[in-house]
Amino acid sequence: MAPIEPRDRSAILIHFYRAMVGRADMWRMRMDTTANWAIGATAAVISFAIGNASVPHYAVFMAPLLTLCFLMLEARRLTFYHLWQQRVLLMERGLVRPALWAGEDDAPAMESDEDFVRALDPQLGATVPTMPLIKAAARRLRRIYVYLFVAQEVAWIVKLASHPTQATSLSEIVSRAGTAGVPGLFWFLLSLVALAAAVVVATTMGGVDRRA
Repeated sequence: MAPIEPRDRSAILIHFYRAMVGRADMWRMRMDTTANWAIGATAAVISFAIGNASVPHYAVFMAPLLTLCFLMLEARRLTFYHLWQQRVLLMERGLVRPALWAGEDDAPAMESDEDFVRALDPQLGATVPTMPLIKAAARRLRRIYVYLFVAQEVAWIVKLASHPTQATSLSEIVSRAGTAGVPGLFWFLLSLVALAAAVVVATTMGGVDRRA
């Protein structure tokens, strides 16, 4: 293979940077699409359940089940978005930042070309995400999905309190939650524990979140 000239190296890196930005944008759009699906599904299920008194309260449970599926799909998409975004940030630090400060006397300390190459080279030729799926799920929970789960919990309680007639006490609301021979208190506790677990995962396992 013929050696690469310095001018060719710059052109290759420029096109590579543009490709990484394009891939990151593509996966960002896919994440936004999944979030829109989750919001739309939540709104549709809640509207259907609360808007019709004959619909049983457990129909609301379709919303968190669908939301959980969308969450895992979006978390996987975030792992790929993070992969491309990571490469873009490496090139910004290794190429764009030095070019920005070129010739300036008060330029801050920069990464050397050797450091830049050592950071980027191990990632080339592979498309395996470096972010764990659970971390990605925690970040998306923190961004949007935990709020959807809270809204679904509130909608379920409103459904119990409103249908078939207006409830007059908390005990009546709890008793209405009974399903398939299981007492309503069990379903209430189960839903609260699941919501608390989602909050804990969102607040403790996501790490530092720049934009995702």
